[in-house]
Amino acid sequence: MLPEEALEDGYGGPNLGLEISGTVTRVGENVSDVSIGDKVVAFTSGGYSSYVTCPKFAVAKLDQSQELVSAATYPVAFLTAYYSLIHLGELKEDQWVLIHGGAGGVGLAALQIAKHVGAKIIATAGSEEKREILRLLGADHILDSRSLEFPDKVMEITDGKGVHAVLNSLAGEAMEASINIVRPFGRFLELGKRDYYANTKIGLRPFRRNVSYFGIDLDQILLHDSDLARKLIEDVFELIKDGTFTPLPYRVFEGRNVQDAFRLMQRSGHIGKILITPPQPEEVRVPQERKPLEFSADGHHVVIGGLGGFGLEICRWMADNGARRITLTSRSANISEAHEKLFETLANKGVIVSAVSCDVTDRAAINTLLTELRQSAPIKSVTHAAMVLDDGIIQQLDEKRFRKVLEPKVQGASLLDELTRDDELDQFILFSSATTLIGNPGQSHYVAANGYLEGLARARRKAGKPATAVGWGAIGDVGFLARNADVSNKLSRHLGEATIKAREGLDILKLAMEQDDGSAPSAVVHIGRFAWAAAHQSLSLLSKPLFQEIVGRTDVDGDSDGATDILSLIEGKSDAEAKEVVAHILAGEIGRILRLPAEDISHQRPLAEFGMDSLMGLELRMGIQKRFNLEIPLVSISGGTCLDDFAAQILQKLRKREGGDASAEDGSHNVLASQHLSDDLDDAQKSSVREILDTHQDKSARILN
Repeated sequence: MLPEEALEDGYGGPNLGLEISGTVTRVGENVSDVSIGDKVVAFTSGGYSSYVTCPKFAVAKLDQSQELVSAATYPVAFLTAYYSLIHLGELKEDQWVLIHGGAGGVGLAALQIAKHVGAKIIATAGSEEKREILRLLGADHILDSRSLEFPDKVMEITDGKGVHAVLNSLAGEAMEASINIVRPFGRFLELGKRDYYANTKIGLRPFRRNVSYFGIDLDQILLHDSDLARKLIEDVFELIKDGTFTPLPYRVFEGRNVQDAFRLMQRSGHIGKILITPPQPEEVRVPQERKPLEFSADGHHVVIGGLGGFGLEICRWMADNGARRITLTSRSANISEAHEKLFETLANKGVIVSAVSCDVTDRAAINTLLTELRQSAPIKSVTHAAMVLDDGIIQQLDEKRFRKVLEPKVQGASLLDELTRDDELDQFILFSSATTLIGNPGQSHYVAANGYLEGLARARRKAGKPATAVGWGAIGDVGFLARNADVSNKLSRHLGEATIKAREGLDILKLAMEQDDGSAPSAVVHIGRFAWAAAHQSLSLLSKPLFQEIVGRTDVDGDSDGATDILSLIEGKSDAEAKEVVAHILAGEIGRILRLPAEDISHQRPLAEFGMDSLMGLELRMGIQKRFNLEIPLVSISGGTCLDDFAAQILQKLRKREGGDASAEDGSHNVLASQHLSDDLDDAQKSSVREILDTHQDKSARILN
């Protein structure tokens, strides 16, 4: 949630794993207070490692009966809370302290420290479960941190005087409200970072009462003041050793499940600390040395369907990776100026490129080509990139249209497999499509043809032969989509405006082939860039559980799948009240996209500061469309747009529609879409679009418009 600069000035730097527990395996010559075999906790950088090296000031020796897992809950939480409340806050017996985020790691450590000095504790938490934990652990008063009613309640509890210290982790309006309830000569101890990097402005009026403000970052203490860090460590761990402080509540994840641990933290679903245990030595798989992909300099490399724009990129790519004899084929073998220029450039580098007319579905033609090539050098690789498209809904596809699409891929690949059976090939590459993974309306025969290629690749692997099938996503700079803007636009409506460049994709293929372990599952890779939120609107397959994580449809607020009857919710409400209702629903949508609790989404803070990028903005637009059946432009997500801005726009449109001025947004869409069919699409595409319109009228109309 913070910008990269937040990591620049700290001890840990831009690495994960600041605190650890473990056993000493080696010590430096000037180290006398710990020995090999001692159990310790330490501050480090990059703690998700099997071994780390730490300076001695950052290490604390544990009682050797201490269990290492629970000991890992101590370092950051207790030192941060102790430094804040005792070193800076000078908290004393019978003073009032307000601890925000009391169920978090630092909050629970602060609770123990405040009880140790005899302070009176008011703690806040965001859920009833967490507030119940605070009651059980002895907080004197527990309030809801999600409600801005807490300042009034604090003043009531303290007889109108306010608290002596606030340990704050809230942002925005809640942070400002917390400053206003600090009594004269009190201390405001700021742990949060979001307001700093948002450069939030606060008024100076509260500080007229001799209030002290401290910005706290333990990471910087470790980096800039090792003497203070050492003193804090000694003081805290003395109290740990005598049993004053006890380990925090925690939940343990094994190293192999670290992703689940981060997801739990992301949605604030934990109490206390989240711990990661390292894998056992026998569980660690040492990566094999990667063998660079090389196309043999001594053999022939045949690219079927290689005279299109993508074929030229394949040719360059092969030449850059060692190939010196490349044969490109197509049925017509037409040579353009671009071909001649490339052939000349490669010839100057010692690469011979030949263009040959050959129909991959003709056994005799393929056999003749391969036989002629073998007379001068062995055939070392075959790349099958030929394809034909003839899109249409399945009811309109007759045998002729099926054969037109299937034969170049299916029959062609089968012949290449059969006729190179005795060649010692290094590579056998089949160009498939990402549509085998997610489908595409109007391309049932094309998907089937590519499915065959992927099956053939797996079968060859099982037979001990080389094979790689590549399921390409949309390639935007060369090839079929670059030549056919109408088809590209149609695909974009289904998959979102997400393409890759040909060379980018080929270099990813190189990486995949270099990491290939030779197994049958490794025979198929999919390479592409996908705007999943956009694709989900038109590809029903993406609603299946298989794609749940990719599409990001995890339901955070329990009500993100259907449309909202917003008119009934705002009926009879003032504009201010109605805007609050809309804003609450939007907060749920934004929280789902960002994987944050909806309560954490400030209504005034620019969304860009939460890390919302343009693709997330597209997903938000889809969510607004789905929830409210409204089209609303997303303007400048990277600028000052905030949740209240969206809520106001939506409310204005809803009020307008409620008054009967929005008829063009409903039933007229299908008429408008149909009128555009004759201008923009060919016959097959018209049929495909009409099918979509018939079965998904409202959704399709919005996509077309």
